[in-house]
Amino acid sequence: MSSPLETRAALLALLDWYVESGVDLALDEAPHDRYADSARANVAPPAAMERPRPAAAPMVAPDEAIRAAEQEAADARDLDDLAARLADFPHAPFRDMAQHFLFGAGAPSARLIAFDAAPGATEEASGEAFSGLSAKLLDNMLTAIGFDRSSASLAYVSPWRPPGDKALTPHEAAIFAPFARRRVELARPEVLLLFGETPARVMLATKEPAGKLRGKIHDARCGAHVARALVFSSLEAMLNGAALKPAAWRDLRRVAETLERAATGAQP
Repeated sequence: MSSPLETRAALLALLDWYVESGVDLALDEAPHDRYADSARANVAPPAAMERPRPAAAPMVAPDEAIRAAEQEAADARDLDDLAARLADFPHAPFRDMAQHFLFGAGAPSARLIAFDAAPGATEEASGEAFSGLSAKLLDNMLTAIGFDRSSASLAYVSPWRPPGDKALTPHEAAIFAPFARRRVELARPEVLLLFGETPARVMLATKEPAGKLRGKIHDARCGAHVARALVFSSLEAMLNGAALKPAAWRDLRRVAETLERAATGAQP
């Protein structure tokens, strides 16, 4: 018979395996009518009864969640309001699974915003946005064009780490997209650096792969604001593949030229 310590270790190992596999919902043997549960949760209790703890957000259709995100993001008055609305958005993927809400780092309203897809394991462990090895690479890239965290803004499409660092699905990215695009509209940067597939597709509203988008300057239309955008390989890919760095360096030079032209009022 297994000892209590062995049983505990086995259970913890099983939970770790579930998390790494992307499991995000526990089911029991008895069927549940979730629509009825949601209806009961939304009925106001009698005044004499103690108000119960808030129930989990009812499940909604994918399109409904996206429309709700669009409305919530559009109603944000400024970046602080946007962050608060995103943190409280009930249909946000991973919201109840990650330990930390990481809206970003650096200067909130800067000439340049760098977008990554989501925090990683280091950020989740430390509770500090952009604190891992890929973030150090990003810092070096910013330094090469005269920026640092006091003059650039660093942002995530998802402010929560996905389970197992999995890539965002198109539906998950579509829920976060209105908040990311509203962030650009409110901050009004001149240039966006988009690292990887998810930021590129979200900010450029395209289904093209990042490989076809690299090496060009794009217009990122976010509400009433238009920023110039360049697409890069993901930070993780560049960290692990030295062959990707020369192309990134060439694109960084184009970023510097774009910012210089913007500063002098010259046409791109």
